Amino acid sequence: MKNYLVLPLALLLILSVAGCGADKKDMLAGFEKPDTIIAALNKNLEGDSHQLQKIPTEYQMVWRMTSGAQLSFIDNSYYQGVSLLLCYAENSMDANETGKVLQSILKTLGDGDAAKTIEQLNLSESSSAEAEYDNFVVQKVSAKNLTIDKDSTKTFELPVAYIRIERKLDKKAQENQGTMFGDNETLAGLEELIRQDEQLREASYYYRHEVKQEDEKPSLEQLIHFVK
Repeated sequence: MKNYLVLPLALLLILSVAGCGADKKDMLAGFEKPDTIIAALNKNLEGDSHQLQKIPTEYQMVWRMTSGAQLSFIDNSYYQGVSLLLCYAENSMDANETGKVLQSILKTLGDGDAAKTIEQLNLSESSSAEAEYDNFVVQKVSAKNLTIDKDSTKTFELPVAYIRIERKLDKKAQENQGTMFGDNETLAGLEELIRQDEQLREASYYYRHEVKQEDEKPSLEQLIHFVK
């Protein structure tokens, strides 16, 4: 097969952030290096299959778990530091396992009721959801039922979900810095960012036309790596 697939799990950009010494509530403020943040997360993540390992791809650096998840750094909607985007294959990690991983990540970043936040996200359902945790907004979007275009009934169908963890808007800092990325900070904005990604569209096409015609389900290897 000559088609190459990059799963949407690889859709995110790694940012070059410098500096050190921030406490955990400021871990995503833009001063800590990605490797420092990942090391802190790995200390709280339980089990070898949940350890984040750096994987260079053709497009950017990402960190993957053998359990079927991937973490990337993306621009914060307010130009204030960075955000985390956790992507995972829903047919490899169920809601219970995903909840435990997310709880460990949240507790590394701040102090709050992580269990309540995760309950509000309703990880077992494919509908989009948003909740707060300490100084962060946590948003969940599933590509499986997300329409490719706003006015289309066609969906991506891919069994992949996204969770964005973003610092809340610092209004005082915003007054000094100016514009934001449109409405990207909203749940609808995150859905649109995912919807517009060309790699996700390619992955969806492959899933619909190549895999389905072969009457087989994509393996985890096909979902998170380049597929020949």
